[in-house]
This record gives sequence, C-alpha cells and structure tokens, in this order.
Amino acid sequence: MGLRLKCPGCQATNLLTAQVCSACGRSLDNLPPQQRVYVIEAPGAASPPPAHRPQAPLPSPEAPPKAPRKPSQPRKKKA
Repeated sequence: MGLRLKCPGCQATNLLTAQVCSACGRSLDNLPPQQRVYVIEAPGAASPPPAHRPQAPLPSPEAPPKAPRKPSQPRKKKA
C-alpha cells in the first residue's frame, strides 16, 4: 500500500514527491490544505487516465497526397 496525492484538477493520483501531476501537468507544489487529498493505493494500482489527452492533428482531407519517393540507387564501389 502507498500513500499518494490526488490532483485537484484531473483527480489522478501522484507520488507524494511529485511536483506536477503526471496526467495533466498541473502544479502540485504549494497546494492549500483544503485542496490536498491523500489516497491509499494498493501496490501496482494505476491511476485513472486523464479525461482528455491531446492528440496529434489529423491530416486535412483537402491536402494533396504526397508524391511517392524515388527508389534509391545502390552506391558505386570505389576501385
């Protein structure tokens, strides 16, 4: 069992020594006592995933397709 600190923003649990939330990046330093919530977790328990994870933007459907690459030529050996 381990004592962990719950992020006041996304509710993910973090190590007590963490300075920022491992899920959302919110600062956990200097939290006021009313925002500090401690949780006892079993060993190996994972914190819940954050509600929103930023994803890479998808390519635009109007974007022209990329031209195929030319096959590379084998290098000539020096004599």
